[in-house]
Amino acid sequence: MTGTAIAPEACDAPEALARPSHITMAHADTGVSLFRVHAVQPSTEPMASGRNPSSPDMLMITRGSGRPATGRFTGSPYQVAPSNAVRATFTPHGSDSYVIYTPSSSTFGFNFPNGYLRQLMPDSLQSAELIPMLFQPNPQLAQLARTLEVEIESPGFASSMLIEGISRSIMIALMRFDPQVAIAQANRIHLPSWKLNRVLDYIDAHLADDIRLADLASVADLSIFHFTRVFKLATGLSPYQFVHNRRLERSRILLTDGRLEIAHLALACGFSSQSHFTAAFTKAVGVSPGRFRRERRL
Repeated sequence: MTGTAIAPEACDAPEALARPSHITMAHADTGVSLFRVHAVQPSTEPMASGRNPSSPDMLMITRGSGRPATGRFTGSPYQVAPSNAVRATFTPHGSDSYVIYTPSSSTFGFNFPNGYLRQLMPDSLQSAELIPMLFQPNPQLAQLARTLEVEIESPGFASSMLIEGISRSIMIALMRFDPQVAIAQANRIHLPSWKLNRVLDYIDAHLADDIRLADLASVADLSIFHFTRVFKLATGLSPYQFVHNRRLERSRILLTDGRLEIAHLALACGFSSQSHFTAAFTKAVGVSPGRFRRERRL
């Protein structure tokens, strides 16, 4: 785990401290990484953050261990009362923060590359700051985090766009602003048919590439926030759902055609490897690509 490292519940007794073990899984296309922390071995060493201004933003979801949580948060020491609740902590990049781990504590969370969340903000909020959050009950963030966890563990046909969409929802929740203001602004914007067709042509021409929301928004000459909304109004589908369906449709056609090896077919559908394609296709269709092809030959 890199950057600002606030993590699970802690105790203020030094003899109870624990060195945490980390499991990290990065999403290659977006740079968003999933981490899990499990404190299992006694240790007197806290896990501390660096003060690097290029460090990532961090969201952490913790189920309370029933012990006090202690450490340092955005430059000030803290002690939080014991709790068994699921709580969210968010530290913007460069924060002077750390936590003291205890045995049996555990958590999961995400490192967002510096600037990643900000690029998903509406234009009207580009000057606003992401608000730090320390051990706050927040079912919305917890649910979004679980969805993001699943997608990073098992990417689908348009995982980059889904991760961007979930990250945008996380950003909105962290900003604590009334989204109706931005929605009202977006409602005054429309996607004319010629711009929509240009976006659809771009998607079809780049299904083998890593398509990002920023790419499609740029083609439409809109911000990511506004593009996502007007695209759904124009097509009835989110950009993620549309690209997912297009790639799935192409994969079915290529599998039925039978001329491409599955490894090459995976690249043609925007996957970096056959294993990732196989997992995504099986997740979407319910059968493996090989079985799908064999059944079409019967």
